Amino acid sequence: MHKSKKVALINLGCPKNLVDAEEILGRVAYSGSTICQDPEDAEVLIINTCGFIDDSKKESIDTILKMAKLKEDARCKKLIVTGCLAQRYPEELQNEIPEIDHVVGLKDFEQITDLSGSRQKKEKDKSVQCNDDWRNRIRLTPKHYAYLRISDGCDNRCSYCAIPGIRGRFYSRTMKNILEEASQMASEGVKEINIISQDTTSYGTDLYRKQQLHVLLEKMGSIKGIDWIRILYTHPRHFYQELIYVIAHHKKICKYIDLPIQHINDDMLKKMGRGVTHGSIEKLIGNLRNHIPQLFLRTSVIVGFPGETEAHFSELLEFVKITQFERLGVFTYSKEEGTPAASFKSQIPKKTKERRLSEIMLAQQEIVLRKHKNLIGKSIPVIVDEKDEKNGKWLGRTYGDAPDVDSRVVISENHLKPGDIKNMIVSGVSGYDLTGTL
Repeated sequence: MHKSKKVALINLGCPKNLVDAEEILGRVAYSGSTICQDPEDAEVLIINTCGFIDDSKKESIDTILKMAKLKEDARCKKLIVTGCLAQRYPEELQNEIPEIDHVVGLKDFEQITDLSGSRQKKEKDKSVQCNDDWRNRIRLTPKHYAYLRISDGCDNRCSYCAIPGIRGRFYSRTMKNILEEASQMASEGVKEINIISQDTTSYGTDLYRKQQLHVLLEKMGSIKGIDWIRILYTHPRHFYQELIYVIAHHKKICKYIDLPIQHINDDMLKKMGRGVTHGSIEKLIGNLRNHIPQLFLRTSVIVGFPGETEAHFSELLEFVKITQFERLGVFTYSKEEGTPAASFKSQIPKKTKERRLSEIMLAQQEIVLRKHKNLIGKSIPVIVDEKDEKNGKWLGRTYGDAPDVDSRVVISENHLKPGDIKNMIVSGVSGYDLTGTL
């Protein structure tokens, strides 16, 4: 009798990568392998890499090199590398790191079951691969929340971004298929769905010839058991009025919008290929805040883009201070080969980029602290995530906080369980986090 292989997977990168990892694990388990948690126990090791910017590429390479040693020191007989870095640099990885047995691109996940030596060979129709992998998906998130991918690829062609070259053209999943997956999640105890894509606001433009995110949200909101629906990765150029209305009026949709503006200066926005202007962004944010009560607005910005002058940066910094985003992430520009911006003149020195990042972050820290202090004494819905075994207190998130990237709340209450959604009275502020009681 053929003994099943022990397989472990290490996932790196964003929530979109996490969904890939969950689908890969589902494929491998469905085909007869045993999934193990500890890489040192695995006969087959799969690394799902990120290759978006320099820091993520370095982390991926470091992880591959570290895990390659397990072929000498542990049970590992086969090392498989997949994900964005594998899609982007397959030959380089294979040539530079001979310990890698197989490099598998993003379009070839079906190969992984065969390459991992799974006991059973259960064929799948490749034409439905991107729609049906969720059926056997092994989720790596806690039971009460999940990421739901509604589309993949990107047609925006921002000048700094390698994603279209890695993920390909934008394509949407069918609404029926997405709602089937959401219903299955609800049946498994998921309370919070986090909607992800390269560009969620463009959902449906390929399949239905018009934007359909608002329709999808309304239908998803009728699924029993789902209490929170959160929308991530919206593009400011593609926001539209029907979507704003649905977010404002549907009680299950979190009043939280992830709106990466990347910059605010018109010259920078044009060079970035964002298709928006300072004025259009300002108008959109005003529209969102006027129509959606108690909105938490998250953005991300890039500093040190080629040609960014001190005047350009000052305009961005001032906009951050005036707009008062509830949540903000800031990144230094990463020169990505194969992108138009990599060949732009006036590349910015690393020290200048780091200084600008620090200035934005310092300004944002003050904004968050002030906004959090204004919440003291108020009641706000929170979802319970886990218990901190060190102090016995529960950790959770407000509706204005996405998993892993935003703030947390420390809850002084004993009788709770993960997935509980309660109203919490905010009692204090601890760094970026809140404290409170039920």
